[in-house]
Amino acid sequence: MKNIQKLLVMCKEYDLTGKEILENYTIGELEKIYNGAGPDSWIPLARDILTAMMDLFAPLILIHDVQFFESDGSESGFQKTVNDWKINSDKIFRADYPLCTWKILSASYRRKRLYWLGVKTASDLAIQTPSARTAWQSAHQKNQTERSPK
Repeated sequence: MKNIQKLLVMCKEYDLTGKEILENYTIGELEKIYNGAGPDSWIPLARDILTAMMDLFAPLILIHDVQFFESDGSESGFQKTVNDWKINSDKIFRADYPLCTWKILSASYRRKRLYWLGVKTASDLAIQTPSARTAWQSAHQKNQTERSPK
């Protein structure tokens, strides 16, 4: 179940870049926009699995979904979305899994940190691929179609 209110709080606590975009929507609207990690073209089960694997980064996924919902199809808009993702994944990772901590002495902490670093690195790369750019442009086309007067 989506807990948008919790994600909004986390966006503020982490001071995520681009969180201001969320202020334009009600909780109900955000619940409709937020579909988790992965492109809209994926089946919900695939997105659910990826979202669960990326749960640490759920707040930035919310921002990202809204950015795609508002896609203008431009290269500059896409680059801003990519940059926001990278900045935010770094903020969350550094806040939850810092290198300079006594926890680093724990093998369990190091394993979790390595897992999240892998997820962060893979998602940072995936978000800027040509297929991600195509999804950005497709989101714009979908917006134009759905929001145009009939």
